[in-house]
Amino acid sequence: FLLLIPACQPTSPSLSTAPVVTPAPAAMDAQTYNDKGLECASKGDYACALADYQQAIQLKPDWAEPYDNRGLAYAAQGDYERALADWDHAIQLQPDYADAFLNRGLAYYKKNDYERAIADYNQAIRLQPNDYEAIYLRGRAYSDQGNYERAIADFDRVIQSLPDNAFAYSARGIAYRRTGDLDRALADDDRAIQLRPNDPEAYYNRGNVYSDKHDWEHAIADYDQALQLNSKLVSAYINRGIAYTNQGDLDRALADLDQAITLQPDRAEAYYNRGIAYALKKENLKAIFDFQRSIELSHDPEFIKKVDEQMNSLGAH
Repeated sequence: FLLLIPACQPTSPSLSTAPVVTPAPAAMDAQTYNDKGLECASKGDYACALADYQQAIQLKPDWAEPYDNRGLAYAAQGDYERALADWDHAIQLQPDYADAFLNRGLAYYKKNDYERAIADYNQAIRLQPNDYEAIYLRGRAYSDQGNYERAIADFDRVIQSLPDNAFAYSARGIAYRRTGDLDRALADDDRAIQLRPNDPEAYYNRGNVYSDKHDWEHAIADYDQALQLNSKLVSAYINRGIAYTNQGDLDRALADLDQAITLQPDRAEAYYNRGIAYALKKENLKAIFDFQRSIELSHDPEFIKKVDEQMNSLGAH
């Protein structure tokens, strides 16, 4: 928004003997506070941003934009409940506010509420049919929901209009991999890496495809590259550890899984896979400890059943 500041004309010299009174500076208006909040948010100073958005709202409570911006600041702090309340209010004030639908949809996505996320993305796309960010995000929600056909259709649409969008190729590759179409997944991951050669997630995704193909050598090479670019990518340590286990290189597998647990001590599958490596080394007590720990950390009945079967095979029950 352009902030229009009226020019102040100098007053003519007074012919009277009365003292000249200098007018007090005008108080900042809602637009100025909103702009200041945006500036604070761009610097990562969300406390400052929230204070400025609050001032904007107090001055102009029927204006939707500062509610939308305050929602973004709350979300950046992980406070999705307050963020959602602000986006609810912004949409109530301005029902055609596409950005508010988009932002609220992303918050629902972060909360794994894919149905509501998709509903909000649908509204954003209805209001702005060529909003490819909304189409891409809807595709991700469909993919995580397991609706791969619709996910791929959304990614196709993004790629058709934005053929150099690496994120759409990566996301479509994930969807193809989940359907078992590994060749198409690999082609999309190759293209994503070509477009963004310094993106660790792109190498990680391709490594997963090679793992599904049981091509452990290429999988490990991609996990190596991902970890070179991001040494804290826990999933890459876990999956490289699995690849080493499948190659029979149990010492390297254990080193990777140890590192994953160091970085993220509450990651159940890291303990499970380390337990597998210990079991293969005939270190059954260590294996049982890791299996028990993975059960304590997991809330997935299928995962717990799988771990129980491994423990039974070691005579732990």
